[in-house]
Amino acid sequence: MTGDVAVGVSGDGSGPIIVVGAGLAGLVAAGALVAAGTDVVVVDEGAEPGGRLATRRIGPATLDAGAQFFTVRSARFAAMVDGWRAGGIPVREWAHGFLRGGHVGDGPAAARPGTDGHARHAVDAGMSAIARRLASDLPRGARRPGTRVHAITPSGDGWRVEVEPGRPLDAAAVVCTPPVPRSLALLAAVAQRVPPAVRQLRYEPCIALLAALDAPPAVPAPGGVQFTRGPVSWLADNAAKGVSATPAVTVHASGGWSADHAADGDEEVVDGLLDLVRPWLGAARPVAASLERWRHSRPLESYPERAVRVPGVPPLVLAGDAFGGAKVEGAALSGLAAADVLLGT
Repeated sequence: MTGDVAVGVSGDGSGPIIVVGAGLAGLVAAGALVAAGTDVVVVDEGAEPGGRLATRRIGPATLDAGAQFFTVRSARFAAMVDGWRAGGIPVREWAHGFLRGGHVGDGPAAARPGTDGHARHAVDAGMSAIARRLASDLPRGARRPGTRVHAITPSGDGWRVEVEPGRPLDAAAVVCTPPVPRSLALLAAVAQRVPPAVRQLRYEPCIALLAALDAPPAVPAPGGVQFTRGPVSWLADNAAKGVSATPAVTVHASGGWSADHAADGDEEVVDGLLDLVRPWLGAARPVAASLERWRHSRPLESYPERAVRVPGVPPLVLAGDAFGGAKVEGAALSGLAAADVLLGT
């Protein structure tokens, strides 16, 4: 399919399939639907695609802010990753495991190597390169960035999607990929049709600190540390990872710490997290820092199916990393499953 996608406005169930959300699940679903010859429009409030596949710049430093790496544990995802490499996405093996620490305050000397035998993959240009490439592979006009969805309601045999800016969009079907609480808010008119076990899915927040440094930190090779308790869950050296040309660290606060400090100002949070990771910085000092606040960062439980067709309404599928398995692989396979549901495969 080439050329601009014509968005239906008839209210009779005609029009494209609208995919809400340009994170990994949404982009994979859209790509599979386009490959099957279906008209698709991807609507996302972000200016850039990716969701939690987020890579940021602080001066010359490059930092992965959200998803830090991925593993490959299924044949279907392995085939997808092979396709990414063939398409020019610079995926490479980072490590087979990371240091395991207890509390961040224990410092590097207390950390121990950890591995489960699975390779951890990173992307030379940062994790967002995956999303940028998938988005660029969609037909011209198939993506509407900077478009906020306010409500999704049944309209005839299809759906009416209220957006800002712009006129309402009509769709033959909808794939909804935001975190479940956000999807339910958009689908308020039919939320009770969503299976109860889906409506009960919960997420934990995460505050991510991104800090450019004046010297390399004291994070041992391979440049990643997972903490099992306390206020910090993850610390990465983006230069050791091969993402940044200059020293820079990413710090993920734990879900509990993030919830406790959700109302705190940015300066207070930055100072607090820098104090917590001080033992891991060595002689390095921060020269600039920023925050990402993920309200729905990680699902606390997973729905067993990779995608859910909501009964009793026009075609509507829920997908994302809360379905069938979390993390990058789970989101990607959920997107494929959502397309499978609508295509009847």
